[in-house]
Amino acid sequence: MTAPRVTVAELAAAWGELPASLVDHMRAVSGLAGELAARYGADPHQAELAGFLHDVARAQPPQRLLDMARELSEPVGPVEADAPILLHGPVGSRQVLARHPWVTPEMALAIRWHSTGRWGMGLLEKVVFLADKLEPGKNGYYQGLEDLAAIARHDLNTAILRYLEWLTRHLLDRGQLVHTATLDARNWLLLEQRAHAPHPPDKR
Repeated sequence: MTAPRVTVAELAAAWGELPASLVDHMRAVSGLAGELAARYGADPHQAELAGFLHDVARAQPPQRLLDMARELSEPVGPVEADAPILLHGPVGSRQVLARHPWVTPEMALAIRWHSTGRWGMGLLEKVVFLADKLEPGKNGYYQGLEDLAAIARHDLNTAILRYLEWLTRHLLDRGQLVHTATLDARNWLLLEQRAHAPHPPDKR
């Protein structure tokens, strides 16, 4: 399934109710997602569209995200209840599908999981996830991840793993909850790396 030739400008017009600063971020992520997709073999057009749409629910206040999730029969676990901002991906994915029926399943997953990651992330999911973390407007926000952009130019999985491990330590240091999907994503990427690692030389 492929997305129609909708442009990012058309999507920006369709979501004109969003704050201008948020739309600027969404545009920037869209561009980065397209670049990463071209580098790593995903569909650049789908990456650009999903990269723009990833944050359509980001401006909603916490209680509204909780209410919307329940209205949409979206599961709300204890971690989401403690940090409702984690619901903006799942809620946003539902909003996008309702407004744009042409959105592909891969795009919907990329929007849904762009905050936490998940076990078995597809290539488009990885591209949008990482583009969101590399967006220049977030420079300085992720202190200690200054090497992330350089890693991303050479190894998509290693860059995502670098971020997930940073995020986990960051949350633990502050006594905050860590979403199980984030731990699943980290563990899965480690296993994927080991499966593709060269066998050690035979020392016999």
